[in-house]
Amino acid sequence: MRVSIVIDNYNYEAYVGQAIESALAQTHPDVEVVVVDDGSRDGSAAVIDRYARRHADRVVVVHKPNGGQGSAYNIGFARSRGDVVIFLDADDWLYPDAVARIVAAWQPGLSKVQFRLDMVGPTGEPFGRQLPRQMHAGEDAERLVCEFGAYGSPPGSGNAFSAGFLRQVLPMDEPTWRIAADSVPILLAPAHGRVLSLDQALGAYRVHRPQDDGSLLFNNAPTGLAAEYERIAAGKRMVVEGLQRVRSEHASPLAFAPWEVRTLALCLRFGGQSLRERLRLASHGRTGFLLASIWRWPTLSLDRKLAMALWTLAVMWLPQPLALRLARWHRRSAGQPVPA
Repeated sequence: MRVSIVIDNYNYEAYVGQAIESALAQTHPDVEVVVVDDGSRDGSAAVIDRYARRHADRVVVVHKPNGGQGSAYNIGFARSRGDVVIFLDADDWLYPDAVARIVAAWQPGLSKVQFRLDMVGPTGEPFGRQLPRQMHAGEDAERLVCEFGAYGSPPGSGNAFSAGFLRQVLPMDEPTWRIAADSVPILLAPAHGRVLSLDQALGAYRVHRPQDDGSLLFNNAPTGLAAEYERIAAGKRMVVEGLQRVRSEHASPLAFAPWEVRTLALCLRFGGQSLRERLRLASHGRTGFLLASIWRWPTLSLDRKLAMALWTLAVMWLPQPLALRLARWHRRSAGQPVPA
């Protein structure tokens, strides 16, 4: 089985070399590396080209004008030839046996295999945590996508997709998915095949923004809350359209997953969504609607539901300085402890 590792890069000169090296170091014998540089303005192109010269038989390089992550996914997949495709962010890396473990677990009918990632700092120092906190697979993933438009999944670098599935959902709309393009294959995978989870960490997810930069996001995207909210709304629309293409019955996820509730609570507290969405949330009672979504999420324990509900209430109703402190505390503490 050939596996293509597609590395999307934009201005990650300091990190992209490690991502390429991790792809080249895979123990699986048939790995293709496709590196897409999305119009970087730093020295990324020179770093990438050095690896291409040294490994001309294994590394395919695409230099393109800046168009966003969605455009990098589209062209990277178009240039790949693997049966399975991993979209590796240029600031992350894979462990040497990652692809071998994925291939060993692969089964007919899968749309993707997902795996945990160790969280590390800017220089690779371990945080002692993994993400995601929860992974959902099989019927659970399909059911949650239908009801919530989301399920427990790692970010982009923690997924290996069937090329056959990707041909059904790509190319994606590039203006909509300039960032967070990993949402497209991740959210649509359960509707097009089975999702399988591997519980061990097979790679590293680098967090290199300041912990207290005021964005209140739980990833590295250099955007504000309004953009994060719009991505959630776009994801919901995409899931509905995707489900309608592969199912005869009408599908319309309305509830929010717990991590989406956190973002929405922050948006409502600190501003940022469109008037239409504000009115829609207001019609559901805002806080009550968000709390109901937490309560409906089926795989959370009672104590976790209570903790998340209390956090949401506190962010929504505490004085703003305290609410901001609470939100930043949550960001710093996000993640799953690594077992000793």
